[in-house]
Amino acid sequence: MLAHFAVESVRDFFRVTLPIQKTSEQSTDDQVRVEAALTFIMRSIAQCKGRASSKGYKVGKGWLPPSRETSGYIIPTLLDLAERLNRPELASTAEGMGEWLSEVQEPSGGFIEHELRRDGKPVVFNTGQILHGFNALILRRGRQDLVPYARRAADFMVSSTDGNGSFVRNDRFEIAHAYNVRSAWALLTLGRLLGDKTYEDVALANAEWTVAQQTANGFFLNNIFQPGCNANTHGIAYVLQGLIEIHCISGRQLYVAAVRRTADRMISLYCASRHLVSEIGENWELLSSHVCLTGYAQLAIVFFRLYRLTGDKRYLNAGLDLLDDVAATQDVTSPKTPHYGGIKGSLPIYGRYAPLQYPNWATKFFIDALLAKQAALKAPTDRLPLQLSAG
Repeated sequence: MLAHFAVESVRDFFRVTLPIQKTSEQSTDDQVRVEAALTFIMRSIAQCKGRASSKGYKVGKGWLPPSRETSGYIIPTLLDLAERLNRPELASTAEGMGEWLSEVQEPSGGFIEHELRRDGKPVVFNTGQILHGFNALILRRGRQDLVPYARRAADFMVSSTDGNGSFVRNDRFEIAHAYNVRSAWALLTLGRLLGDKTYEDVALANAEWTVAQQTANGFFLNNIFQPGCNANTHGIAYVLQGLIEIHCISGRQLYVAAVRRTADRMISLYCASRHLVSEIGENWELLSSHVCLTGYAQLAIVFFRLYRLTGDKRYLNAGLDLLDDVAATQDVTSPKTPHYGGIKGSLPIYGRYAPLQYPNWATKFFIDALLAKQAALKAPTDRLPLQLSAG
């Protein structure tokens, strides 16, 4: 394993210091990449006896404990793949994960990461991502038995707001996070599913608060994971995805306009050097040398969605380029290695974001991006209808 790490470190060094060249591995068919990524996800689930997904694979340590948060939003991805690949067993796996999550919900309705952290504190963001999983199973699998758990999660989120749209309680470091708008998306979806105006109002208030955090240059304030850190492409993409999906449910143009303002700036940065570092400052300063591959995959999803909404091919091309960059790092040739098909946290692998790890969420978003690409290329002139969506 250490030999693999050494080889990957050298490869990654050249990937981030030289222009990316097309290779035969990079041009591998998307279907092969989806299948390889699914292999990684299913291995992560097997590590948790089929009930959850391991946080990821870490070089030198092996598989990590289960992550409740990311297990929640892997559920919709499994349901997508069950339909696309005609593999009903994936839907059964997703339902089993939803059942496990219902069993580990706190009395408050929130969720903690007991296996990963020992602080015993329910967190809004984690709860929102798990709510995406409940929503998907209710909406797409008819699992009405999960409605009470979804309601408890939503009530916990509502109780964590300040009345002005911000989730100020029950979150990490007791600070407001703009990326919580991805949780508001889940709350809005449940509100529409159940006809609960309180959930809808709180979700839309959070979207309004989030837009108010955007500066004239497109940067979102209050969007760091913890004090003293920089904003990164992963968190920025969370904001953009939350806003664009809330737009697709509510029809409010304000949200997609905010997304475009930030997306346009990020495309300019990327095109200037064919590179977008992980950490970014308020004036779009580049504050790191490593790339967050999760952020790349998430931004690709956003750009494909924008293309379908606007028909602007700049978004399509940016999404394709970012996705190609992530695909170039995926191992699709060594199925016996535990990280086969997975996506690293950072490029290079020793970068500051999830160092030496293949996080399950990086691979989840890579799959989502490949599916979003297929949708964008299949129906490039269609405009997304207003619709409910989960995770």
